[in-house]
Amino acid sequence: MTTPPLFYRHPRPPGVRISKIMAGNLHNAVSLILSHMMGGFSFVAVDTQFPGEVHRHPRGDALTADERYGVVKANADELRLLQMGITLCDAQGRLPVIPWGADGGLHEMMWEVDFCDFDARLHRHVPESVEFLRSQGFDFLAARHFGVPADVFAAELHRAGILRLPGITWVTFGGMYDAAFMFKLATFGAPLPESRQGLVAQVGAHFGPLVFDGKYMALAVNAHGSLAAVGEKLGLPALEPNIHMAGPNSLMAIHVFMELRRRFVPLRGGHRSCSLQFYGL
Repeated sequence: MTTPPLFYRHPRPPGVRISKIMAGNLHNAVSLILSHMMGGFSFVAVDTQFPGEVHRHPRGDALTADERYGVVKANADELRLLQMGITLCDAQGRLPVIPWGADGGLHEMMWEVDFCDFDARLHRHVPESVEFLRSQGFDFLAARHFGVPADVFAAELHRAGILRLPGITWVTFGGMYDAAFMFKLATFGAPLPESRQGLVAQVGAHFGPLVFDGKYMALAVNAHGSLAAVGEKLGLPALEPNIHMAGPNSLMAIHVFMELRRRFVPLRGGHRSCSLQFYGL
């Protein structure tokens, strides 16, 4: 079997651009994403950013899967989503190529949604997490004034039918919280199910049977650690600039997944044996 190449090399437009999704361009951006998903870009990587873990277990990180899920549920039920990164690719690892800028030059594209629901003066958060995101370039004031309400974004996803598209592969990395916030978007902010099995079942019901966590898959090739560490272990080039925001993280997540997918081809069951398995749960 021929394995799919990871990168779109010939011809490769210079640079991957981030298209910001704010309240003013929400409808057009979601419609464009939908058109690409329906046009063969059926692999969708998602990364979420939220204002830190305000709930911790007294035993720290030495937890059972059920205890860890309890921490995830407590945080996701209370916290507000700050940002979501979305990167699409096709079965050969190619990203959408879209005209960009005043000259209409072609560039590969990813998307980044800023949400407006969080206000550090009103809502619980971890100050260090908020400061880290600010240092990476997240503009909290602009998000609050021009960002998208999570419920409005969810309604637009449902209107477009994105959550019901057949044959879509959803990709995360270290996806416990990604899965939690994807569920919250799909259900307009409903509390997470009481059990981790319930969350997995609900994610499958809303997003389909092909939902993957690259961090879980990487265990099979003895690659551990952060997104950047696993990418380096797999021999992938680091992102430049190395910014830890939702858009670039989703881009790296899709590269990691496509490389792992290629390596899983010879294995019995292939990469699909890892579907709906989340690292830590």
